[in-house]
Amino acid sequence: MFLDEIIHGTQYYRSPTPLPEEWEGDIRNMADFNLDVFQIRINWRQNERKEGEYEFSDVDRLLELAKKYNKKVIMKFLLECAPQYVFDKLDGVRVGPRGEHLRGGYHGAFYGGWKPCFTNPKVKAAAQRFVNKVVERYYKNENIILWNVWNEPRNKPIEECFCEHCRKGFGEFLANKFETIEKLNAFYGATEDSFESVNLPAMPHGYWDMFEFKKFKAGEGLRDTLRFVYDEIRKYDKERPIMSHVGFTSAFQCTLEDCCDDYTVSQAVDFWGTSIPCDTTMNTPEKRLDFQMLNDFLRSVHEDYFLHEIYPGLGMFWNYDTNFDMQFKLYSALASGAKGLVYWQYRAERVGHENDCAGIMHMDGTPRDVAFTVRDFGTALKEQKDFLSGCEAEKAEMAIVFDFDCLLMSTIEDSCGADYTFDWSNPQFHYRNAHAGMYRLMRNTNRKVDYLGVKDYHKFGEYKVLYFPYYCMIKPEIKTALESFIKEGGTVIADEGFGLRTTNTWMQPYDVDFKPVLNARMRHRRLNSGATVSYKGKTGAVLPFKTQYLTDDGEILATFDDGTPALRKIEYGKGKFYFFGFSVGYGYYADGAEIWKDIVGDIVNEAGIDSYKYSDVTGGLYEKRLVNGDKQMIILQNATDEVKTVQIQEEIVWSSENAVENFVSIQPKGTTRLIVRA
Repeated sequence: MFLDEIIHGTQYYRSPTPLPEEWEGDIRNMADFNLDVFQIRINWRQNERKEGEYEFSDVDRLLELAKKYNKKVIMKFLLECAPQYVFDKLDGVRVGPRGEHLRGGYHGAFYGGWKPCFTNPKVKAAAQRFVNKVVERYYKNENIILWNVWNEPRNKPIEECFCEHCRKGFGEFLANKFETIEKLNAFYGATEDSFESVNLPAMPHGYWDMFEFKKFKAGEGLRDTLRFVYDEIRKYDKERPIMSHVGFTSAFQCTLEDCCDDYTVSQAVDFWGTSIPCDTTMNTPEKRLDFQMLNDFLRSVHEDYFLHEIYPGLGMFWNYDTNFDMQFKLYSALASGAKGLVYWQYRAERVGHENDCAGIMHMDGTPRDVAFTVRDFGTALKEQKDFLSGCEAEKAEMAIVFDFDCLLMSTIEDSCGADYTFDWSNPQFHYRNAHAGMYRLMRNTNRKVDYLGVKDYHKFGEYKVLYFPYYCMIKPEIKTALESFIKEGGTVIADEGFGLRTTNTWMQPYDVDFKPVLNARMRHRRLNSGATVSYKGKTGAVLPFKTQYLTDDGEILATFDDGTPALRKIEYGKGKFYFFGFSVGYGYYADGAEIWKDIVGDIVNEAGIDSYKYSDVTGGLYEKRLVNGDKQMIILQNATDEVKTVQIQEEIVWSSENAVENFVSIQPKGTTRLIVRA
């Protein structure tokens, strides 16, 4: 952990609200709700309205109040809200693919509107000067505990920016990767004259250029933008941790419209966090698992992740949390290993479009009902501070291996509209639905599952089973690592589309590049074919693709309705490779049929995967664990209107509820915490 305790706090000030006359009362009252930390957004447009004229009286006053009331402070930069001179004088306006200007737009109640182009060196230099002034002024302040360099970094809209600076930057990105234009042209079958004149993608239909442009803009470009802020902070502050948090994390992305490669961009900072890109209410099983999936995915990006914008409902007159909604989110995040929980925001918003949005408190500063859930959660954190300060989330024996490149290919495939537009013609959301479906399947069958970024392939051996959703492009280093993993006794579930493409985005016309484990060649692939698959007497609808391979390898476990093989089990060394002609993850996401649970259940049972001891997810009882030395904290959450009672098999050291002969109760819409000796 970068900090010696779990951070529990709230976003407080984003100009112009709350108003100065409200500050002292609010900050004083935070103690009543166990909020030890508040966040100040340093708004570039607010604090440097005229070029070179810096005015920080608002920040000064808030830090004085933090000292007076013994509050810790997170300092977050809001650079996308740029001063007008950045657009008018520095030509910071972004440019669309047809030459249209994406004019900067801003109002105080929005995360930033249309930002300027930070690839423009003049814009970057102006931002660096501003950051430098802020850090120089405040880095000695003892109430500040960390810096947040960027609010929700994202590549948006699809085209992002086609200005001369981005064209130059894209060329440099490609030059660093391919060294010569001849190598790029040979690899992609492209016809570019030079890196300096490389064309920017006007459509996704050629695949390669949009693939590389998004890798540049949603990956390394965003990483470098965050890094220049990080580097400016480090000129003065050598010690405090520096973070950022994504708005629309990769796990939930399904379009080219809003992208961020978490694994790449997070390299710019010390640790990573996220807002909540899924529903904020927890009133269905799907919403609850999506929220826990969000947390388990973020832990694969960084083990010290923050849940950095916890919404008490989005408000705006239609969507407000119940106490259970808030409680479920908080304890799910804690149980998944979050090291920081920051609410969006203290008071509900009153400015602009975000009408009555998201406050723990009403707009007038009086508490909503969920504020008391926040208070009680803060009490629970303090109650077990020693255990929680050094804990880690329990590790599973199966991992969903996440590859941003394959997600990106899936979204590009979905984005090729008629007349060379970016419109969705028939979106399948193949990658997103497949990985999310497998997560739901595992959890609904009370089995543990982690996420693992494909870049962490050196950790393959820490698991018994690896699941690859639509792993369409097999990278050489992953091929080597997977072959070794299987040979040494591991199990791989290769969902439909495994090796479908070569690494230059083209279709693979020959054998899937996974010899000697697999000798197979794709022969037929059909979308929404109406086909079915049969397994041990059960039948399921094949979605989205039915794929047939030329191969005699392995044992046939399932067949399509035309009698052709649909699933093969191939033994290699000490391990097993399951090769699917249909997507079992996607199928479960689509209909939740029993056949998908049976297929995966047989595979993971043979591999000896652990299940939760007390979980009954389909019955409304959720279990997660934190580990600290020889002790574990079991967190049981009851989503039903009935009392749940379980008998704990381990030695109970401490319990938030009375335990009689190791029987504990979880109240309706309630949470029970226990510390047991492992």
